[in-house]
Formats: sequence, structure tokens, C-alpha cells
Amino acid sequence: MYDLVIVGAGPGGMTAAIYAARRKINFAIISLDVGGQMSWSTEVENYPGFEHISGVELTKDFLAQIKKYKIKIKQEEVLEVGKKGIKCFVRTKNNFYESKAVIIASGKSPRKLEIPGEKEFIGRGVYYSVTPYTPFYRGKNVAVIGAGNSGLEASLYLANYAKKVYIFSRTKVLAGESYLRDKVLNNKKIKIISEAEIKEIIGDSSVKKIKFLQGGKILSLNVRGVFIEIGLITKVDFIKCKKNEYGEIMIFRTTKTHEENMTSLPGIFAAGDVTDIPAKQIVVAAGEGAKAALASFDYISRWDKKYKNKK
Repeated sequence: MYDLVIVGAGPGGMTAAIYAARRKINFAIISLDVGGQMSWSTEVENYPGFEHISGVELTKDFLAQIKKYKIKIKQEEVLEVGKKGIKCFVRTKNNFYESKAVIIASGKSPRKLEIPGEKEFIGRGVYYSVTPYTPFYRGKNVAVIGAGNSGLEASLYLANYAKKVYIFSRTKVLAGESYLRDKVLNNKKIKIISEAEIKEIIGDSSVKKIKFLQGGKILSLNVRGVFIEIGLITKVDFIKCKKNEYGEIMIFRTTKTHEENMTSLPGIFAAGDVTDIPAKQIVVAAGEGAKAALASFDYISRWDKKYKNKK
């Protein structure tokens, strides 16, 4: 049995893992991917110590510290997290882990359009992150769906490679922050298609064009890549605990260390964007991972004193 199991390897999960390694407790970290939303960011300009760094580079720096402590991330899909008597458990597709405590730091997943062609062309022209795939679209026309901060950032990054970037916005006015809007409006390689709704993605072996509704008419546009940036959703169906109306895990805010960041299930903690904390930032997620780790250590110490001789 582990002292602690950490679910998720984004900034929150990896920070918790570093704290656990330094504490020299018996723990495991489980995640299908590494870096989470941090690795999708094209530009990070508000993380202390770095005036400017990409999400990919920051993820590599996190990983370098993880490797220093010889932490191995178990790449498995988590199916269930819960309590079994005095113990916590994490069930994956292939394994069943028991522990004294669990930290859930699984972040969020991209929201999908749910239109014809989207699922069929994932990885063949349809993406939910720009950084790893942008170089493949050098000199080609691409579309970015979404005009919030993430959509505008993605468009600006793509403009360094693509021939033309089309931003599709369902509203008349761009929703992103003013400094991003100004950059987009002043970039000659970016064209905004406002008050438009994507209806279908079409292609053969890869994406060739998209159909969209604008002004009551169905129109089409030839593009080779479609980058979907319409927000994120929380996927925590694997745990039955108290959640808010957005599906985010609700955590305690308290002066009692062993209860800080705890969910409605004793011994199960949560950190980062998967929780109901209002600020969704890399630096906040890392801080919440540290808080959850410290709280879990206190909880584990109390667990040992209470249940040391019980099975």
C-alpha cells in the first residue's frame, strides 16, 4: 500500500510529486499525459523566474526536476478514485492502487465542437493545441475556432508559420483581452470571420475545408488545419464527491493543515484547475499542488497514529 497516490502530471501534480519525493514517502504519480494544459500554452509570461517561456519549455523544466528525484510517472488511465474503509484507492485500466491519501490534480480537457468530421480528423488536421503541430502548417491556410484568449494566442502563434489564419468567432466582437485583440487586429496574416458557426469539417485523408453558417447562409472555406480553442471542461466522473455547478471538485479552505484542499471524502485531496478555485493559472496550480501535498503529509501522519495496527 502506498502512502500517497497523485493523479495527474500537470503543474499541480508534478509539484506535489516533488514535495512527496523530498519527504521520502512511498508514493505513485499516475497520468496519461505529462504537462497538461501547461504544455499547450504557446507563451507564458507570468510564471516567476521566466520573463518569457513556452509551455513546452516550462514542462521540460518541470520534468527535469522530476527526473532529478528519480520519479517515474505511471502512464495509465484512471477509471475510479474512492474510499474503501479507512483506505483510499485508485483504479486504472490495468491496476488497483491502495493508499492512505490521494491527490487529484488531473486538470481540464478541451471542449469539443461535436460536429461532423471533428472526431474523424483528430490528428489529421483537427487539433486542440497549436504548439506541437504548427510547423506542419507552414505556408498553408488554417482556421482557429474560438476568439477568447486561447484562440487569439493560438492565432498569433500560427501566424508565424501559416500562409493565412482565419479566426472564427460566434460573436461580433473578439472576446479576448485588449492587448491580444490589438496584436491580432494589427497582424495582416490573420483574418477574423465573425458571427459564424462551424457546421462541418470535410476532407479525405486529411482536412480540406470547413463549412460554416454566417448571415443565414452555409459557406465553405479551404483550410488544411483546424485548431479548436473553445474552452475547457472538467472530467472527474471517476470520483463521487461534492462538486459545483461546473463539475469542479469542491475543496476545503481551512486553517487545519490536514484538511486544507481536502474533498468531501476524507484523505482525498485535489489541486489546480480540477477544483473550484477561481484562478486558473499555472503558478496557482503549482501552489495548490504544494498545499495539497503538505495537507496530505499531515493527514498521513495522523492516519499512521490512528490506524497503524489496523488492516
